[in-house]
Amino acid sequence: MSIFVQIASYRDPELVPTIRDCIKNAKYPEKLTFGICFQKDETESLHEFENNEKFKIMHVPWQQSKGLCWARHHIQKMYAGEDYTLQLDSHHRFAENWDEQLIAMMQQTGSSKPIITAYAGMYRPVDNVKLNMEPYKMVADDFTSSGTILFRPHGIPGWQKLDKPIPARFVSGHFYFTLGKHCQEYKYDPNIYFAGDEISLSIRSFTLGYDLFHPHRTIIWHEYTREGRTKHWSDHDQKLKNEQQTDLTWWERDSLSKMRLRHMLREEDNGIDLGEYGLGTVRTHHDYELYAGIDFKNRRLQQDTIMGVNPPNKFTDDATWEAGFTKKYDLNLRWSLNDIEKSDDYQFWYFALADSREQIVFREDLNWENAREELLLNKTNRQVNIRCDNKPKKLIIWPVSKSKGWLKKIEYAI
Repeated sequence: MSIFVQIASYRDPELVPTIRDCIKNAKYPEKLTFGICFQKDETESLHEFENNEKFKIMHVPWQQSKGLCWARHHIQKMYAGEDYTLQLDSHHRFAENWDEQLIAMMQQTGSSKPIITAYAGMYRPVDNVKLNMEPYKMVADDFTSSGTILFRPHGIPGWQKLDKPIPARFVSGHFYFTLGKHCQEYKYDPNIYFAGDEISLSIRSFTLGYDLFHPHRTIIWHEYTREGRTKHWSDHDQKLKNEQQTDLTWWERDSLSKMRLRHMLREEDNGIDLGEYGLGTVRTHHDYELYAGIDFKNRRLQQDTIMGVNPPNKFTDDATWEAGFTKKYDLNLRWSLNDIEKSDDYQFWYFALADSREQIVFREDLNWENAREELLLNKTNRQVNIRCDNKPKKLIIWPVSKSKGWLKKIEYAI
């Protein structure tokens, strides 16, 4: 049993703590090998791992980086036949015996080519506190204007009673565990910048014959806020290009990347030759649409998909296909700041809509750092355009504090 751990890191102070915690909590740390794309500035070092035969490290000055998938493309080249592979970001914490648990989950699926994946739990770097035990599934919220899909983490109902992983539609880029040969069969497209990584992972892995599953227990935790970390898109601006330290700005890479992605998803025909970065041949593009409840050409999601019902959907054949899609609602939502519990350290606001059956039909976690001005200046309203089967009847606002966790939940009739 050997595991190839893939980590793409961009100027991240959490990289070394992540590696240490990964090794510390593995049952068989001697079976781990690491492939790291270390995109760094002059202050960063991996000296404690440099002369360790278990580590393959690609050193990249941050100015030379070309994005997330470019880094992951190069990490795959470090694969040396390990039995399994774990892909991560560079800011994680791990459950005790995480390696043994993930291998057991793969066996529980009954699939010959399973991928165990999820949006991981949340942890707080300052004190290493793991903020939740509830495992998450990935749920599609809507298509973006550029043709990618926006995903949200949803809790898995009744997870305490589950004894094996559940079926999934999507693969998380920051946490998946699968057979090592995935590194050879799924070749990361270095021309995909950032957005679109996960839907590419999902449909391409599925068409390569991999079966997708969410773990029924939280095994790995992730830091979502990006506080204290420099972002690639903050660095790679017009100034850096003018200084001839990069050939493209981040938005130029992103635009070309999304055009490439839309072609692969068959949302449009751009005449691009994807070569080895296209779909697999075990299953078809339409097989994935039927399984996941997605109409890429018309950018539509079926109701089961939006609700996060375990796949496959109820309408999985061409004869009943249209019945699975949803109605569109344009809503102007109103609330009062006086109702919201006050906090000096909001992490995010949970913002959701429920129908008459108390089913959540829309969810958005508004990061406080990014949405503070909007929430405080607009104060009382937010325009939301959603698709769902049943008309929303209730607005739910539920702030989360970094120090206190979930605060008072507010509900308004629509």
